[in-house]
Amino acid sequence: MNCKPRELRVLREAKEAGLKHGMSVPLFGSQGRSAFVSFASPFDDADPQDRMAHLTTLASAFHNAVAQITPPLDESCETDIPLTPRETECLYWVAEGKSAWVIGQLVNVTDNTVNFHMKNVIRKLGAANRTNAVAKATRRGII
Repeated sequence: MNCKPRELRVLREAKEAGLKHGMSVPLFGSQGRSAFVSFASPFDDADPQDRMAHLTTLASAFHNAVAQITPPLDESCETDIPLTPRETECLYWVAEGKSAWVIGQLVNVTDNTVNFHMKNVIRKLGAANRTNAVAKATRRGII
């Protein structure tokens, strides 16, 4: 392993704390914001690779929860984002955890049309992805 001194320090401190296995999930937001959530365990039989999908989902949920209680970087950010009714509807269903295919069935369009609307939502909100769009829309009271 070819690590930088700061990385080695983190690994050394984790070992000193009794942590043996772990993983970090990178999270990317808009405006260049980035974060990560780390999971670690002192148990020999812990294998984060086994639970990667679960831990990634948990990290994303945590990131969204923090985004909902954290004010935007720019307090004067635009709150009147001109989303169409269909974009707002698709965004609502994404926030409810529905896939593009399921949303298409609910609103009687193709999944490609749902994806088209969600790309527009992401662009209009200046979001990094669907999850970030939901967080931004929730924080701004759009949904």
